[in-house]
Amino acid sequence: MGDENRISRRHLLSTSAAAATAGLTATGAAADDSESLGDDDTLGNVLTSSYESYAGHDVTTDAVHAGEDSGCSSYPIHQGTTNRGRYSRDGNPTIDSVEVKIKRLEGAEFGLGAACGMAAISQTLLTFLKQGSRMVYHRCVYDGTIGLVDSVLTPSGVDCVSIDMTDLNQLKKALSKKTDVVYFEVHSNPTLDVVDVTEAVKLAHDAGAMVIVDNTWLSPYLMQPLALGADIVIHSATKYMMGHGNGLVGIACGPRELLEQVQRTRKYVGGIMAPMNAFLLHQGLKTLPMRMDRHCANAMKVAEFLGGHPNVKRVRYPGLPGDPGHAVAKGQLNGFGGMLGFETKTETDLSVKLCKKWISLGDVETLVARYREDERRGIPEGYYRMSVGIEDPDDIIADLKQALTLPR
Repeated sequence: MGDENRISRRHLLSTSAAAATAGLTATGAAADDSESLGDDDTLGNVLTSSYESYAGHDVTTDAVHAGEDSGCSSYPIHQGTTNRGRYSRDGNPTIDSVEVKIKRLEGAEFGLGAACGMAAISQTLLTFLKQGSRMVYHRCVYDGTIGLVDSVLTPSGVDCVSIDMTDLNQLKKALSKKTDVVYFEVHSNPTLDVVDVTEAVKLAHDAGAMVIVDNTWLSPYLMQPLALGADIVIHSATKYMMGHGNGLVGIACGPRELLEQVQRTRKYVGGIMAPMNAFLLHQGLKTLPMRMDRHCANAMKVAEFLGGHPNVKRVRYPGLPGDPGHAVAKGQLNGFGGMLGFETKTETDLSVKLCKKWISLGDVETLVARYREDERRGIPEGYYRMSVGIEDPDDIIADLKQALTLPR
């Protein structure tokens, strides 16, 4: 990855933790001596060993410069229905440029923008699944993806099989029958199940199946699924990549041979990214590395607080050493992410004041969403999903403390 003498991102973070975490105590990605971040055999190896920059740069540099070939400080918005003789349903210069940026960050041959995360998911799955196809997917994925399975894919004759993919024996058994696609989220939404990407990919490929991974919760800064063998990676780039809750965008990345097929589907389905949103995605991606460092550090501190609160039954955060997914996450990530879940001991709805009770995630604000119990997906009673923002962590914790206080 460029000059061998150039400082690595991991070393930079370890030697400038105070700057990366803006005064946080040594937790999460900022703590070299914590149990969750050991020495050379832990976080930081996946990206530094596999990330290949087209220009020999670090990922933080590519996040700023990749795709920026306009000669302007901010890539122009090409708003016309036709630009340079090309109709915008097929693409336009602003969309093209952000596709270059995201494919560089994912280490992909081809990047494809979509109108939103569900457009990227649906257009990709509909490209490779048809009547008689079979898809094995993790039992807990995004609500919209479950809706696509139940309302579109299954009625269209696709055999969709739900399993707990954290149990690789279940995956192996499911793959004993011919399978076309294996689909999962690295960290499941909303339960924080952690899938072993390398092992899942190996089992799927040995069985002749394609692997499509939703990496929305981690972003390419914390994981590159393609480097671990996945065939296609999908993002609701509305979330961490854009990062400011100001537009809807989706991304699919992978080999040109596969993504050109998805591009044809996009052309006829019509789910292309808006030029204005492509512009906003450019802006968000430039600060993605710094924001993700802060999200990770804040989430660790909040998770540790929740783990010691008397009104919290259980915390789900892969960065905690006691989390069931910790060992797998530790071996495949460059940071544990900004998402966590927790179960309360009482059924009273949390009255947060600073945090927002909104459904989205990945914004700079802290968002908290309550979920109904769902045995099918492994969602317990009294469960909350939390997208930890970039505010001061003590302020986030103070808000949670007052919201979790039991009435006397």
